[in-house]
Parts: sequence; structure tokens; C-alpha cells
Amino acid sequence: MNKTTIMNFSFTHHLQKMSPSFSLLLRITMLLFIFIWSSSYGVGQQITVSGRITAEDGNVVPGASIQVKGTKMGVLSNDEGYYKINTPATATLIITSVGFMNREVNVNRQTVINVSMKPTVSDLEQVVVIGYGTAKKKDVTGATVSVKGETLRELGSPNVYNQLQGRAAGIDIVNNGSSIGTGGEIRIRGNRSLASGASANNSQNGPLVVIDGIPLSGGSINDINPNDISTIDVLKDASATAIYGSRGSGGVIIITTRRGRPGKSVTSYDGYIGLSEAVNTYKLFSGQEYAAFKDAAKEGQPNPNNPNPNALTPIEQENLANGVNTDWQKLLLTTAIRTDHNVSVVGGNETTLYSFGFGVFRETGIIPDQRFDRGSFHIALDHKMSERLKVGLTTTNTMSWANRINTSALGSATRLSPLYLPYNEDGSINFQPAIQQSNDAQQISPLTSIGNNDKIKARTRRFRTLTNVYGELEIIKGLKLKSSLALDWIQTMNNNYNGPGTVFNTNTTTAGATLSQSNNETWSYTFDNSLTYEKTFAEKHKIQVTALHEVVKNFNQSQQINGQGVPADYIQDYNLQLANSLTADPSGYSNRGLLSYMGRIFYTYNDRYMLTATVRADGASVLAPGNQWFTYPAISAGWNMANEEFMHDVKWINNLKLRVGWGVSSNQTIAPYTTIGSLSSNFYNYGSGTSANINYVSGYLINTLPNPKLTWESTRGYNLGLDFGLFDNRISGAVEYYNVNTRDILLSKELPRSSGANSVLVNQGKTTGHGLEITLSSLNVKNRSGFTWSTDLNFSMAREKIVALQPGLKQDVGNGWYVGQPLTVIYDVKKTGIWQLNEKDQAATYGAAPGDIKIQDVNGNGTIGAEDRQVIGNFQPNFVFGFNNRFTYKNFDLNIVTFGRIGQTVVVTYLTADGGAAGYPFFMNGRVNQYKVNYWTPDNPTNDFPQPDASRDALQYTSTLSYRDGSFIKVRSINLGYNLPSKITGKMGLSSLRFYLAVQNPFILWAPLVRDGLGIDPEGNGNGNAVGSTAGGTPVVARAITVGMGTPPTRQYMFGANVKF
Repeated sequence: MNKTTIMNFSFTHHLQKMSPSFSLLLRITMLLFIFIWSSSYGVGQQITVSGRITAEDGNVVPGASIQVKGTKMGVLSNDEGYYKINTPATATLIITSVGFMNREVNVNRQTVINVSMKPTVSDLEQVVVIGYGTAKKKDVTGATVSVKGETLRELGSPNVYNQLQGRAAGIDIVNNGSSIGTGGEIRIRGNRSLASGASANNSQNGPLVVIDGIPLSGGSINDINPNDISTIDVLKDASATAIYGSRGSGGVIIITTRRGRPGKSVTSYDGYIGLSEAVNTYKLFSGQEYAAFKDAAKEGQPNPNNPNPNALTPIEQENLANGVNTDWQKLLLTTAIRTDHNVSVVGGNETTLYSFGFGVFRETGIIPDQRFDRGSFHIALDHKMSERLKVGLTTTNTMSWANRINTSALGSATRLSPLYLPYNEDGSINFQPAIQQSNDAQQISPLTSIGNNDKIKARTRRFRTLTNVYGELEIIKGLKLKSSLALDWIQTMNNNYNGPGTVFNTNTTTAGATLSQSNNETWSYTFDNSLTYEKTFAEKHKIQVTALHEVVKNFNQSQQINGQGVPADYIQDYNLQLANSLTADPSGYSNRGLLSYMGRIFYTYNDRYMLTATVRADGASVLAPGNQWFTYPAISAGWNMANEEFMHDVKWINNLKLRVGWGVSSNQTIAPYTTIGSLSSNFYNYGSGTSANINYVSGYLINTLPNPKLTWESTRGYNLGLDFGLFDNRISGAVEYYNVNTRDILLSKELPRSSGANSVLVNQGKTTGHGLEITLSSLNVKNRSGFTWSTDLNFSMAREKIVALQPGLKQDVGNGWYVGQPLTVIYDVKKTGIWQLNEKDQAATYGAAPGDIKIQDVNGNGTIGAEDRQVIGNFQPNFVFGFNNRFTYKNFDLNIVTFGRIGQTVVVTYLTADGGAAGYPFFMNGRVNQYKVNYWTPDNPTNDFPQPDASRDALQYTSTLSYRDGSFIKVRSINLGYNLPSKITGKMGLSSLRFYLAVQNPFILWAPLVRDGLGIDPEGNGNGNAVGSTAGGTPVVARAITVGMGTPPTRQYMFGANVKF
């Protein structure tokens, strides 16, 4: 018998000797003491609880909030779903995570608690932004799409549009180049409006961008740090965009930045460092190939301007014999560096939520001395002043600096003969390799652009602030009044200097230097007042009513001054007064206002039937009295068939919602003061004065007649949609069909000279469009070993055409508009091949010879002229798609993003004019190198490119050489990540740590332009007035997607980390 047993026996023996009543009282007292002691011990005892948070399907739930109820104690689950928290033994844990229902779990002295989270029904409970409010995804009846910030950041880019490319159906984004800091041109469901230039086309057909409730007044989307973005919601159809009235016809992109959330404060670092290199260099003639090319040109037609019977210059002959083959591109291009570092702090409690973000981005260019820097900070605060009053602030600020050296240095590198040496014997740069061609701008060495910071400057500094403050008062339960005041301010300063002795300025002294300074300032404010009422009746009837009053004011002013000649290079543009001469460009100032009233009602019955009705009235200051107000109605409905009783036995269908919508919207294409017409100044003869003396008099004349009847271009459209979720939502998606009609399109009507004016702006054009969109998401594989594979696919097909121009007018050749044809067609003569030797006599009837371009004689009259032009291409693709795959296995994850545009025609400028300075048909009398093409000779009777001819600078019908199939399928990015196990990160004091390797633009899967050896990448790097038709001389390509010899497309290799503390 041990000691404890002996003691217990002794104590019991003494109790037995006591009186029964005393013994009973003592026993009760001891039991009560033990109960009280044990209860107090349980309440005060602190234990450590650990476990794992998973979804019902077994997938881990990282970043879930685990909080002790009634306290501020809380932690987050790591990337593997594990957590550990100190808590009272009898406390209650509250577990929350986005996309899952909240859970409450009693600890009850358990030290291991694994929690399974129930997701919201097929993510339909998620809240999406719909403009001036939010709604649950399951209740939305318009055509919308949402992309999370985490998805965007799978592609490490400083540009939001680049990240969005290929991510959503109905959204087509075309790159504007590979130079640092450049963006893209975005279309939502194609074009609707006609335009006479690239910039106008973008403003009329591009979407409205709204950031945290602030409609952007201009500038670039590059002003936004992608790391600050929480979600992007895109409104696509007229029933959804009518809420923005006169600004919504091109679609609406709503960007919501990060906000605070309750729970423990989380500090995060997201950053990477990467290297950029040219995907490839432009394929030019080598030294021997260039010599053969010049020989072929001499044999074709000897150059009467060059008496030398040899095709090569003496220097070229000597260098050819010595094996010289200079690759000017490789001498110019370099490896660039890209870095991005972001720190954020997110947290809050029951009364205050906060989010802070700081970012620093830097990128250098593959052309030396190019650089783009951006610093940003973001703050979001939400604070409950009381149970009924809430106030908040959101401010997003960026400061950027860009040094964009003119890419014409690369153009020079592609033109220089490979048979010249880049450096002199003393190691200095060979400034003018072709010394026998004095002052030949085509022959200046591009290496003079490197390291000459005193001589070359092209800097842009931009500051932007987007700030919104609001107050929200709950008047009664369900009724809220919200007021907000937002400011968007942009200040842009440009400084340029081109000193002598470089490829940009061939002057020998600073007297020939050129300089300029410009300043542009844009600011706008938006004042909103909205009243929203939400209520559920009888558990089945849900209603939300919103009324809005909005005032928007926009201002812009700009100045520019130009100078020439300074005492020394180091002065540049810093002391304008030291310039030999100064001239000021016309300064500008404009302002415009918009006053709006809006009402919207949502109604849902039993999660089966949904109805949305909207009406908005806009009054615009830019329109003349009597035409300033326009009303925009919209209505849409939805039917969730999956919730009907007759579908309850169909277990494999989880969601099946039919949607239909109709609405009206416009675009603000009319600039301030347009309705009152315009004047222009010119000199006229008065007395004996001439243009060379002070007596020459200037005056004003009418340029455009006023038209007070001008109104907005308006778009009416309907949308049919079907949302579906199948097999426990392992397959989900949507199918959309839309049709839009735009009328009152602005056109410039030419006037007879007798009217005293050139033109008048009128509302007379009409266009129509329709399209099909498919979105599909699937969970392909998920097994117990931890391997998952999911896929997102989106497909878009848009068709559009011109219905009417001005009365009686079927075509406007100068602008490239043709009734019955798409808005962006190529209308030109058509190349059918090259005239061959056996066709000499037939070619002569057309004024041609063997080796010349053969053109289709459409009317068969034996001559080629303007009447032989036809539609031979379209800049809009037949369809666009994105195909994204995600794989996970234990701690590893792999993301692959694929993007394609099929059926578009591009203009390859280096195969035609390229500004008149290069390109195959611009042989420039044998002075310049060429893109390597398969050209015609008597011994090589190809039908690809004509015979080179040194006797003329430009060949005939050369525009036809540039029209190429721009289709492509490319892998946009590959991202491989690894999450450190929690047992390691825990020892490091971290919540989670992920490393990743990524490559952007790794390879092109298919592209005819690349396959045929005529380009590096068919994705456009420009747009605008690309070429003019040889037959007729009109700019038939006014809205071209161009592929030129700008900065070559780049490939990036990156190493990054995501850390949470």
C-alpha cells in the first residue's frame, strides 16, 4: 500500500468516528469547495490550441481569421491552413474567411481543433461591385465579370491592363509597345463609335475606369500600383453600364483597392527582382547578304546618282573581304532590370478598419538610359463613430519618373550597313560610318545615344492623387444616407533636350541643340449623395432601392515652351532664358461639368426571380441649352431555375440562372466649346506687306461652324446570359450573347468653300454590333495526395459594322469608313504576287516589269487605280481567348497563363514605309540595310517581295507588303511557387513565406508572322495612321494595329517572395 492510499484510508477512518450529521455537513462543504475551485481553475487557465482550417472539399484555407470571442486576441492560418493560438480553456473561437460562412467553436479545454469551413453556395454569396453600390453575385442580372487582385498578381507587371489581358471574356487589350512605362488599349465588346485618329478612337470607344468610386479624368492606368488592388469588376452590357449614363457605352471598369478587416494586424511584403531581355532581334541582312542585296539592286536598275560601277562602297568592299559583319542591334541592346517592393499593413477591430500600402517600382529599358520609377502609397480607413454613423477615407497616390530615350536609335541600328565598323582605331565611336555620305541622317551611329545623359534627355514626371472621403448614416434600420467627396488630380511635367553629336541631332555645336518644357494639369472632383434602403419581407422578398445625386467637375490646363541653342550641354532645359530662341506653343484651358440624378431598384423573390431597373438623367455643360439633358433607362431580369422545386432532384446542377437585360448609355465624345464652333488664324496680304516683314497681317477665319443641336452618341443594347454550376460546382461558367446599336455618331461634314468654313460637326452616323462570350472554370483533378488542377477558359467573339454615314454617303475613304463593313477595315489594292519573266508583256500593259508587285485588276480595265481598292483585312480579331491553368501539389503551386488573338490583320511598318526612313521598299538608293526578306531576282522567281531597285527610293504599291496575319497564341507567364512549411515559418516568427520563380512571355506557341520569318512578335506595339494607299494616296489605315521596329518585345525572368508577419 502506497503513501497516498494510507493517507486516504486514515482520513476516511477519522470521518467514520464523527457523528453522522457532522460527517454529512463536512462532506457537503468539501464537495462545494472542490466544485468552486475547479470552476475557477478552468476559467483562468490558458491553454494553447492548434489545428488546421480546411474547406469541405479538403482544400486548405489559408489566411483564415481565428479570434477569441469577446477579445482582441487572434491569429491567421498560414498557407497550409495551420494555426496556433493561446486562449482560455473555456473560450469560444470565431473563424472567418472570405468565401466561407463564419464558424464558432467552443474550446472546452481541447488543445487540437480542426475546423471545416462551409463555403458560400458556389461563391454566389460573394459581393461584387456594380456601380454606386454592391450586390451578391447570385442576385446580379447584368453582364459583369470579377477578377481578384491575387489572380492579377500572378503576372508580375507594373501595368494593370497587362495583368488583365486574357483574364475575362469580352475584354480585349492590345499592347501599345514594349517600351518601359507603356500601357495598352482596351476594348469591352468591341468598337461602337467612329473616330478619325488613334487618340480619339481610344477616348470614344474605351471604357470608363472608376477607382474606389472616383471616375478617372484622364492620365494613365500606369498611375495605379497593381499591388493595391483588391478586385476588378467589369460592367459589360447596357443594362449594367446605364448606371453611369453618358460615360458608360464603352463599358465600365471598377477597381476596388485593399481595405482593412477585423482581426489581428497582418504585415505583408510582396516583391521581386527580375531581368529583362529582348525576345529576339530583328532579322536583318548579314554582311554577305547585304552585299548580294545591293548587287541585285544595281543589276535591276543602276543608280544614276552614284557613278561608282560597284554596288559596294570602297569601305564596304574592304570590310567584306575582312569578314566584317557588325550586328548593330546587339551593340545597342542590353539586359534590363526590374524590381518591385511592396509593404502593406491590414487590420482592425469592431470600430476601426485600416489598410496601409507602400510600393517602390523600378524598371530599366533594354535600350540603354531608359528608366521608369514609381513610388506609391495607399491608405484606407473606415471608422464607426457610433452604431449608426460611419466615416472613411481612401487615398491612392503615385509619383513616377520616366526617361524614355527616343527609340529611333534602334531604327538607326536596323538601317546601318553591317559592313561598317562601330568603333574607330582609338576606341571612340565611329560617329558617321558611311563617311562618303556626308550629313546623311540615315548613317549616324546609334551608339551615340548611349551614356550621353548631358546631351539627351526625355523625362516625364507625373504625380497623381485619388482621394475619397465619405460619411454614412443609418437613419433607420435598413435606410442609409451616404455622402462622398472625391478628388482626382494629375500633374505632368515633360523635359526634353537633344544636344549635338548624337543620332538624334547631327549638329556639331550646341547652337543647334533643341529643348522643350511642357506642363499639363488635370483635376476633377466628384460629389455624391446617395440614399439606399434594403429590407427582406417574409423571408422571401428582398428589395434594395438606391437614389443618387452626383456632381462632377473637370478642369485641364497646359503650357509648352520650345527653345533652340544653349551655351553648353549641361544647361539643357534648366535655364530656358539662356536659349538662343524661345517659342511658346498655344496654351490650353478647359472645364466641363456633369449633373446627374439616378434611381435603381433590386428585387429578388425566394432566390429564384430577380429584377433590376435603373434610370439616370445626365445634364452636361458641354452641350448647348435645350440639348443638355439625356435620360438613360435600363431593365434586366434573372431566373435561377436551379432553385425551382422541379430541379431539386437534378443533383448534378447546382446553379442555372437565365439573365436578360436592355439599356441605354452614351460616351462623352464632345469636347468643351465644340458646339460653338472654332476659329483659326492665318496671314493675309494687306497693302504692300509680305511675310518677311512686320506689315504682314494676321487674322481669324471660321474653321468649324457652330452646331448647338449636337448631342451625345447613344448606344442601345440587349444581353442574354446563362450562368451555370455543375457537379458540385466543379464546372461553372457563363454564356453571353449581346447586340448593340449606336446612333447619333459624330461626323465631320465637309462644307463647300463658299460657306466660308471647312466643316461642321453633326450627329449622323450609325453602327451595330453583336457578339458571343463564354466563360468556363473547372476543377479537373483533386485527390487525397494533395494534387489539384483547375482551369479557367474565356472566349470572346465580336462583330461590328457601319450602318450609316452621312445621308447619301456610302463610304469615306479618307477615314476608312464603309457602310456595311466593320469599323476598322483595310481598304486598299490587293497584291496577288510578283510579275514573272514569262509575264513581261502582260506586266508592261500595267506599266510594270518582271520583279514588280502584281496587283489585282478588280474592274478589268487594264489599269490599276483607286477603283481597284477593296476590303482586304480587319484590325479586329475574329475571336480572343484566355486559357489559364493552376496546379498545386502539397507546398508547390504552378500557374500558366495563355492568351490568343485570332484573325486580326496588322500593319508591319518595316515592310513598308516606317516613316519613310526604312522598310523594304524604301531602299534609299542603296544606303540602308533591310529586313531580311525573300526578294525576287531572275534566279529566284519568288512571289513574296519585289526586286530591289537602287534607282528609286520607293517602289510602287508598297503598302500591300505590310498587311499580315497578326494571329497568335502565346504563353504570357509561368509562375512556380513554394510555400515553406509552417513548422519552419513558425520558428522564423512568420505567418507564411512563399518563394516563386516566374517568366513572362516565355514563348509563342503559334503565329504566322513569326513562322514566316517576318517578325519577332505579332502583338501590336502601336496604333494610328500607319500607312497610306499607293493607289489614291489616302490614309486608308487610320486605326491600324502596327508592328514596327520600336523597342523589341521583352522576356522577363523574376524571383520573388510573399511574406506575412
